[in-house]
Amino acid sequence: MRDWRMACCWAVVVLGGLVNAARADSFDLHWFWDQRCADCHGHAGTFARTALTVENGRLVGRHHRDDLMLFLGNHGVPAARVKPLHDMLLAQATAGARFKEKCGDCHESAAELVRESVVLRDGVVSGRETGRPMADFLKRHGKLAPDDVPFFVELLTRVEREVRSPY
Repeated sequence: MRDWRMACCWAVVVLGGLVNAARADSFDLHWFWDQRCADCHGHAGTFARTALTVENGRLVGRHHRDDLMLFLGNHGVPAARVKPLHDMLLAQATAGARFKEKCGDCHESAAELVRESVVLRDGVVSGRETGRPMADFLKRHGKLAPDDVPFFVELLTRVEREVRSPY
């Protein structure tokens, strides 16, 4: 019995190490926001939709209209994270609150959903457990209209890149 427990303990240690090693080569932009920015600015999506605007494809702040990326760099965001964070906020400002409106009753955030249930397989967002492409799954999930599916597949694909960013 003791050998079985020891084997289980070692399995947990090894699997934990593998998970950490897999995450070591990526960076979670949403986690970064939650740790560094959320105390003052709240959820990134809500902040992007309420405090930022998109003008001619450019993300613009209320007080920092000229160069928001320069401001981010001067506001404590490491240089390597400025563009990815800016692009994440731009996408959130552009996408609106559709995830929250359609999915928020069951899913806390798109980032949490992706971390827990979505993987990228051969460039296609798929269910972690089923391996089934999200485009197929979403056709019969959450009472989504057929024309909603491409939007949410694109959103989940983007968020998957953001939570497993190489930056």
